[in-house]
Amino acid sequence: MKLAVISTLIAGAAAFAPAPVANSGSALSATRAVKDAPAKGKKNISFGEGNVNPTGLIGDLPPVGFFDPAGFAAKASPEELIRYREVEVMHGRFAQLAILGFLLPEKYAAEGAFGDDFLAPTGTALEVFNTDPLWVGLTLGVISCLETIRLLQTEPGTRTDAKILEVGLYPEQSPEKLAEYSLKELQNGRLAMLAFAGAVVQELVNETPLILNLQN
Repeated sequence: MKLAVISTLIAGAAAFAPAPVANSGSALSATRAVKDAPAKGKKNISFGEGNVNPTGLIGDLPPVGFFDPAGFAAKASPEELIRYREVEVMHGRFAQLAILGFLLPEKYAAEGAFGDDFLAPTGTALEVFNTDPLWVGLTLGVISCLETIRLLQTEPGTRTDAKILEVGLYPEQSPEKLAEYSLKELQNGRLAMLAFAGAVVQELVNETPLILNLQN
């Protein structure tokens, strides 16, 4: 069952790869730099291995190469491909936060930090839908409002720009380095999406907190 879920999500997560645009955000601009950058010093950024990547953008890594079994890249327009990549990046960011949303509450529940009825009786993060549905609804409402504001204030091609470069978190901002950062974020997001799906399935099957499963 877990293998089926993981296989399905690999296909969905790795299939989204947009085409470049002239006035894109830093992530998409860095993507083009991967294709043009010299081979020296690159880390897992290569093309021509496995299936051919018709988009020329990051995300196709060996041994799979360009993995698009459903043909999304072939069927979509350049604008749709850009949207697919932005959606994939944002889903990856949410999935990374979601994993923390599993581990931290379960840790506090195991320690009894918020009382014996917190995430009772199983102690799993999914128990929050039974114990605190109001807080779940409020959280989803706030996220929906923030996402709506983000969509209204941005244009296609720039929706994943979190303005990190402007605050100076990355002192080295060469095209090659930015391309490496973009690739790392994309791959970490894909891994987080798979991890989140596995965590949900595992807790539904054995009703054991994720943090205990990891410890055992």
